[in-house]
Amino acid sequence: MAIDEGRVWALQTLGPDGVLVRKQISSIIRDCHEKMANAQAEADMKHTGVYGQIWRKCLDEFVTVLGRLPSAEIIPRRGYKLVSFNGVVLFPWRFARERSADIGSRPFAVSDTRVSLFAEEREPTHQRLDIEFEHPELSEQERELLDAESKALEEALSSRSRVVVVPYASNPSALYSVDWGEATLGGDGFLTFASMESLLEVGTGSLVDVDLTDESFSDGPIPRPDLGVKGDEADGEVDGRP
Repeated sequence: MAIDEGRVWALQTLGPDGVLVRKQISSIIRDCHEKMANAQAEADMKHTGVYGQIWRKCLDEFVTVLGRLPSAEIIPRRGYKLVSFNGVVLFPWRFARERSADIGSRPFAVSDTRVSLFAEEREPTHQRLDIEFEHPELSEQERELLDAESKALEEALSSRSRVVVVPYASNPSALYSVDWGEATLGGDGFLTFASMESLLEVGTGSLVDVDLTDESFSDGPIPRPDLGVKGDEADGEVDGRP
């Protein structure tokens, strides 16, 4: 059986826990969205600043939930905690509150903390690319893929910081999108993704390559599946950012 290309990317990028990470991210953000939307409704405030704290809720839940996986590492970064796998940092980013927003139009580097994700050197860590824990969800073909990728991953991790960004768009009324992809930060403060995958419908093999030969990611919308309308747009929200 052919391996779903989204699973392949997850394994190549994050190691043996990649498949579980891919599966759980959408659930984490959905759960955070529901709790913060309920908190906003309970607050009975016209201003949507309560829901605006979802960025911190997602950041903490990534550490709490994904940090339980065998190969997870919790790393401190300027007062925050982040979770990483094989030295690749995961960062949830609420880039918009409306469905029509394009990721490429939103600057990422709005704080030194965010820039530090890509700029600060990490302490060398032992790369747990060997499967030392039980992973019944992986096929033999996927285990062979992990072995083949281990040397390349070690080399890449020793030469540069690697960050997988999980951009999502939401407001108290709707969760519009949850995507993920490995990103690099350009000098203009915008992110460039080599590929993106929607995690709202995991299992469809919807990994989308972005052609970088003619234009950068920030030059226009990326070609990815229509995620559909999840609800109505709300006005007057404050977009919380670390």
